[in-house]
Amino acid sequence: MADPTILRTIAEATRLREGPAGVEAILRAVYRAGSLRLQDAAREARLPMPIATAVRRELEKAGLLERKQGLALSPEGRDFVERELGLGTAIDVTCPACTGHGVVIPENFHVQVVRLAAIIAQAPSVDVTLDQAPCTPETSLLRALLMLQAGALEGRRVLLLGDDDSVSLSIGLVSQALGKGDLTRGVVVVDADERRLAFLRDSAAREGIALRTVHHDLRQPPPAELQGAFDTIETDPPYTLEGAKLFLTRGREALAGDGLCYFSFAQWPPRQMLALQRVFLDLGLAVQTIRPGFNAYAGATVLGNVGQLIELAAAGPAAAALPAWQGPLYTAEVNPRIRAYLCTQCGRESVLGRGSTPETIEALKEQGCANCGGHSFRRKTGGT
Repeated sequence: MADPTILRTIAEATRLREGPAGVEAILRAVYRAGSLRLQDAAREARLPMPIATAVRRELEKAGLLERKQGLALSPEGRDFVERELGLGTAIDVTCPACTGHGVVIPENFHVQVVRLAAIIAQAPSVDVTLDQAPCTPETSLLRALLMLQAGALEGRRVLLLGDDDSVSLSIGLVSQALGKGDLTRGVVVVDADERRLAFLRDSAAREGIALRTVHHDLRQPPPAELQGAFDTIETDPPYTLEGAKLFLTRGREALAGDGLCYFSFAQWPPRQMLALQRVFLDLGLAVQTIRPGFNAYAGATVLGNVGQLIELAAAGPAAAALPAWQGPLYTAEVNPRIRAYLCTQCGRESVLGRGSTPETIEALKEQGCANCGGHSFRRKTGGT
C-alpha cells in the first residue's frame, strides 16, 4: 500500500514548484487516459518536460507508474489514486472541435497554415539567450484569428513586442485570405533581434504583406513615435516575472486609451500566477479571458510545449513611464544555474558557458563534443 505522503515526497525530491498538486496532475492525466505518452502527460499537467520526466521517474520508483505502450498506472497506482485521491471517472469534456482554445482555424484557412509553415521554415535559428521559443504555425494563425474575432485587428493600429512567433505574418495572411488587403491601420514589430526583423521584412515583402519593423531593445524606453500610438498589443515575452513586467509596461506605454493586449506566457502554478496578476493590476490591465493551453510551441520542451494566452484590457490611466531596465530579464539571467550535458557517444561532460563551451545547447550540438566530436547530448541530472 502506497504511503499517502508520497505526493509531497516526490514533489520535494523533484523540486516541483507546483508541489504535491503537480504530482497529482500527472497521475490524474494517466488515470483518465488509461495509457499516455510522457509528453502528453506533461501537457495535460502543464509541466515542463524535464520536470515531468523527473516526476515520472520517482513515481516509477514508488511503484505507482509502469510503462505499457506509454505511461500506465500499476495496480498499486490505480488503487492509490482511487483510494487516496478519490478519482473514479475518466470523462473528457474538452470541446472536440476547438480542443479548449475557443477558436478554430476554418477549413478554408488551412492553406494559410501550410503557407505560413513554409515561410517559417526559412526563419533564422532560435536564440535561446533571448528566450526565443517560436510557436507552431497553427498557434500563430490562431492568435491572429482570435484577435480578429475580438475586434482587435480591423481598423486597429497593432504593435507586436517581439515576434519570433511570426504573428505579424499571420495577420497579413488572414487579411489576404479574407480579400481585405490589410485589415488593420498598420502593423509594427519591435524586436531586439535584427536577424528576426530582417526575416519578417523579407518574408512580408515576398508575400505582399504590409509591415513595419523597429530595431529596439525594450530595456530602453520606446521611441516617442511609439508611445500612445496603438490600439492593440501582442506579445510573448521572456518567461520571467521581470520579463512580463517589462514587456507589459512597454505595451501599456504604447497603448492609446483603453486598448487590448494579447499576452502569451508560461503556465505557472498559483503562487507565481498571483505575482503575475499583481503586475496586471499595477499596470491597470484587467483580465478579460485566460486561455490555458492555447499556445503550442515547437521544440520548447522546457515549457511542456504549451503555454497560456491571456486577454487583457487597459482600464484607466497608464502607470508612470518605466525608465531604462537595469536588472536581469531573461531566464538564464534571473535563474542562473549550472547547465551540464553529457555526450551520448563518449559520456564527456560539457557545462554551457564555461571555458570554450557555447552558451546554448543548440550551439553545443552544432560545435560537437570536444572529446569525440559527437553531436548528441543529454542533460545531466542530480546536483546540476
